[in-house]
Amino acid sequence: MTIPAAHRPALSPVATTPETDCEWAALDSDAKRERLLRTAGELFARDGLGAPMPAIAAAAGAGVASVYRQFPSKHELLAALVTRRFEQIADGARRASVGDGDCWSALTDLLWTLVERQAADDFLGEARSAVAEHPDVLAANARATGAFEQLLAGARAEGRLRADASMLDLRLLFAATRAAKQVEPDAWPRMLELLIDALHEDRGRAR
Repeated sequence: MTIPAAHRPALSPVATTPETDCEWAALDSDAKRERLLRTAGELFARDGLGAPMPAIAAAAGAGVASVYRQFPSKHELLAALVTRRFEQIADGARRASVGDGDCWSALTDLLWTLVERQAADDFLGEARSAVAEHPDVLAANARATGAFEQLLAGARAEGRLRADASMLDLRLLFAATRAAKQVEPDAWPRMLELLIDALHEDRGRAR
C-alpha cells in the first residue's frame, strides 16, 4: 500500500494592516465568514482552543465586533468549524460512493485523506467534544454518518470489506491514529495502514 506523504499546511496569520482592514470592509457576509473560519482554524491548530477571539479578529484583519457579529461566541465558532468538517466528510463519502464502482479503494483513499487532515489540525477532535450537542453539529454528523454507511455498504457488497465492519470501527480508527500521533508524531501512517488491513475481508478472516 502506498502511504501518502503527510504534510502540515503553513500557518501564517494575516497581518493587521490598513490594507487588510480595507479588504475586510469590502467583503460580503459570506466571504467574511469564510475568512474567519479559515483564520480561526489556523490559530486553533497552532495555539490550541485557548486562542482568544480578539487574536482571531486581528489575524483576519477585522474588528472584534465584526467577529461577534458572525459568531456570537467561541462556542458558535467552534460549532461552525466542526460542522464544516462533517460536511466535507459527507461530501467526500458521497462522491466516493458514486465513483468508478470500486468502493473499497474509494473508502481507503478517503480514510487516508481524512486522517492526514486530522494529523494536520487535530484541534478539531477536542472541538468536536466541546460542541457535540450543538444542533448544527448533530445534523452534520448524521449526514456524514449516512454517507459513510452507504460507502461501507458498497465496499461490503464487493466482498472486500469485512462483513462485521461498522461506523464504530471507523471511529476507533480515527481515535487510534490520533493516539499514535501522540506516541510518535510520524507514526499515524503506520497505524492507519495496519487498521485498513484489518478492515479488509481477506485479512479480517485470516485473523
